Amino acid sequence: MKLQPESKKELTRISCGTAICTAAMWVIFAALHLVGWVRFDSTVILGSILGAAVAIANFAGICLLVQKIIDEQDEKRRKAKLQLSHNARMLMQAVWVIVAIAAPCFQPFASVLPLFFPRITIYYLQITGKYKPLTPKPEQAEVSVEDAAAPVAAQEEDPGTKGGET
Repeated sequence: MKLQPESKKELTRISCGTAICTAAMWVIFAALHLVGWVRFDSTVILGSILGAAVAIANFAGICLLVQKIIDEQDEKRRKAKLQLSHNARMLMQAVWVIVAIAAPCFQPFASVLPLFFPRITIYYLQITGKYKPLTPKPEQAEVSVEDAAAPVAAQEEDPGTKGGET
């Protein structure tokens, strides 16, 4: 299946943001290595590259599925496909976390941290105004000082309760 231009654009933005975050993580690891707090070696590089690949694959899976089911007429089938995709992508990430922690060829923290980079990228794009989700905004009625006040519905009072009296 071929990605639509808008999906390609978003996937490219997420990939670039994830790559930038991964490079920033390497710089932080290198700085911490200089003061002797962590090791910066091939386990960091390999784990972070594979972690970033898993994160980007997760986002690509979202793009592909949404594009595929957008024309699905049956609401139940659409929800079932979305749920199945979500479960499969979470399982993929869970397997990666287990492998990253268990395998000695990966630095666990550097391998798992890239899974958060697409979300960080989306937050950055939203804060800077470069990403605006397509949500319809409700029309707001204009209110001016000259408008008559809307009638207030009368509230039922308890016959034994009088306001302001003691």
